[in-house]
Amino acid sequence: MKVVVGGGGPVGVYTAIAMARRGHEVTVVDRDPGPVGAVWQRVGVMQFEHAHGWRPQMLEALRAEMPDVLDALLTAGARLEQLPGVPGIEALACRRPVLERVLRRCAADQLGLSWWTGHVDRVEVAGGRATGIVVDGDLLPADLVVVATGRNSHVGEELRGPVEGGPCGFSYVTRVYRARPACLAYSGFPSFQTGPGYVSVVIGGDAETHSVVIAYPSHDPAFGALRTEGGFATASHLIPNLRNWTDPDVFEPVTDVLVGGHLTNTYRLQGPALGLPPATGLVFVGDAVLTTNPAAGRNLALLIPQVRHLLASLDDPEQDLDDASLALDSWAEQHLRPWYLDHVRWDRTLLERFDGRDIDLAERIPSDVICAAAEVDESLRPYVGMYLGMGAGPDVLDAAEPRVRELLGEGWRPRTPGPTRSALADALHLPTR
Repeated sequence: MKVVVGGGGPVGVYTAIAMARRGHEVTVVDRDPGPVGAVWQRVGVMQFEHAHGWRPQMLEALRAEMPDVLDALLTAGARLEQLPGVPGIEALACRRPVLERVLRRCAADQLGLSWWTGHVDRVEVAGGRATGIVVDGDLLPADLVVVATGRNSHVGEELRGPVEGGPCGFSYVTRVYRARPACLAYSGFPSFQTGPGYVSVVIGGDAETHSVVIAYPSHDPAFGALRTEGGFATASHLIPNLRNWTDPDVFEPVTDVLVGGHLTNTYRLQGPALGLPPATGLVFVGDAVLTTNPAAGRNLALLIPQVRHLLASLDDPEQDLDDASLALDSWAEQHLRPWYLDHVRWDRTLLERFDGRDIDLAERIPSDVICAAAEVDESLRPYVGMYLGMGAGPDVLDAAEPRVRELLGEGWRPRTPGPTRSALADALHLPTR
């Protein structure tokens, strides 16, 4: 089968390599020509240098389909990290530029896979069947078109129903650091802490690097000062779980302060409605189906398994291309949409708490509150461990909710260590609201 994959990010390249190894003739189309030397400014990918978490699902997918790619990543400096609370489960610590370089290099060496640099204009459809994609005005024919063009792409949207969701209400700033010689690098799964008005995260990377992230309400202009080098350094020094990992005597920054905005929680079916494919021989994967607030680092842990489900459907001789599209929607309804809804609820209720509102006990208890409750009641840890490791869907927390309601009724509330928004504003010499 002749396959065209639109989009050369991690989801697209993983799909292309796996397809080629099944004997298909695969072409990847991406407008970025790839790295030239040490510097790579990825075209059209705002978050390229930003923090990325590669959860166990990514590691499992590499081991299952392309262990040589995993070996190449480890040779390039990627590290395996133990997932806390889930014995024997590992995640991958690696910066995205390193991962994408390795994926592209392996794709270049893969028999049956070619690369086309250009802009995907549209999907070509005739008689209800996708016949290829148009790249810079030229038709690239295919039996199967896989759209993996990213969150800002509109390719093929005229063949689908409306997107569900929208802005998540958060923005973030991040910076990458490297341990100085003879200093210990960050290790362990991400340090994730909810402070009084913001979220602070440290994420391990490859080769002695790590990323520091501060996520905050997009509507609060005071946090804009964090975009400056001085503002970011001041805030990082004041926030407890960031202080040690931004110490200039121990770590040197290797990027500027990077800004992440226009973040979304979105979900979209393959076609115009559940049970209707967009066109025969056309499937959507990756951000074209799901986006979630990146602060939790879940997107690829959900989207790479989506690709694996697509591969399994195509491997089944009893399923045709329409069946594969319908199977993707059925799988996504069960495995993706619950996480989308969980993120929407988490972000909405967290923003409400940042604005001074109490937890609404008439609603389902937000997932982050249940996770925080495990700090005071160890009986909740098995449920929380499965949720954080994504070994089960968000409904794994349902069993923990009654106990958390008891704690909330007794007056317990999640602790929020760190300076308040007003204290940060004072330190940054900004007006308080």
